Amino acid sequence: MIKNFEKYLASGLLFGAVLMMSVVSFSCKSKDKAETPKDDKVVADSIAEDSIAEDTSLKIADCDFMYFRGNKFCFFSMERMDSIVYEGETDEIVNYSFVPGTLSMYYSVCKDSSLVLKFIDFAEEVPTPKHIANWGMTCDDCITETYGTYSPLSVSDDGRYLGVNYDFSWDGYWFTKIKVYDNESRKFVTSQNQEKLYDYFNHSSDDEEEISSIIFFEDNHNYDSDDEELPQAHNYYCEQKGKGKVCLTDKLTFDETPEEYYSGMVSPTADRVVFGAVTGWGDFPHGPYCIASLDGKYQMILDGTDLSYDEGPSMAWLEDGTFLYIVNFMEGVDDFKPAIMAIYPDSTKPVELFKVSEFIMLPKISHEE
Repeated sequence: MIKNFEKYLASGLLFGAVLMMSVVSFSCKSKDKAETPKDDKVVADSIAEDSIAEDTSLKIADCDFMYFRGNKFCFFSMERMDSIVYEGETDEIVNYSFVPGTLSMYYSVCKDSSLVLKFIDFAEEVPTPKHIANWGMTCDDCITETYGTYSPLSVSDDGRYLGVNYDFSWDGYWFTKIKVYDNESRKFVTSQNQEKLYDYFNHSSDDEEEISSIIFFEDNHNYDSDDEELPQAHNYYCEQKGKGKVCLTDKLTFDETPEEYYSGMVSPTADRVVFGAVTGWGDFPHGPYCIASLDGKYQMILDGTDLSYDEGPSMAWLEDGTFLYIVNFMEGVDDFKPAIMAIYPDSTKPVELFKVSEFIMLPKISHEE
């Protein structure tokens, strides 16, 4: 049986949370990514050269995901293969999260070494950053000592409560505290203990019901603890109602035999799945993410990905079955730059879109008048 990831990592590093970044949870930014934007406007951004066009008919609401160029919010459309850039923020953006189901976003910036909470609604004709509150802590209070990245910004389902982690501890490789801002009373919540503060951000989910007809499991071999040799063929399977058991890893060649697998996320078209394979341990589990068709005919290790990455890798399924993910590293390449890769539903070959180290899927917005 698949082991529970929670017993290995502290809250905030769960594999399920990584995969669900297509909703709201992709939030950490490295502290060395800031650059000064040129002016306060929304412009077009070409993929190849990052050049700026004067006019564009592309709208933010029609885009699929957001990424960053320094302090610029960038929005990309897979249909148009084009992006637009909002340059109206001048401070270093350190974490962010959309209010579920809207293009309204809360985010924190580092201003004069202090962490400041802001708000922007990208559905407005002229989006304008608004100051909400000073978090009352320095930017360094919210940086992990593992990868030097900022802690995430949490938003409750109703958008009322905002939370940011601080006080990093090596005991759990995560932050020990969370500070919560009540957007209704315009005050920080101070009367409750840490456990109750975290309860504001327990998101409801129906994902299990969506894939309940598909079961994933490992071939845990039975052996005595005194056996000198551990099982060499450790595979991952799926079983769909009425279709029987299918192996998803027998065509893959790993550097080390996986010790276990992390249950993944099935595509909207219900024909592929992405999952993690643990091939070794350090302070964190290590090993690549993999993708496979549920009939077992197509299997691939996603090179340049690793389970230990604090910031991802970002990954998401699009409604048409296209899979997006970040390549974070490449062995033996000194000047490597992270990039967004796409695997289209009619292809088994990853295609590079452009160089960027993270992305977040935009909430799906109703266009009803």
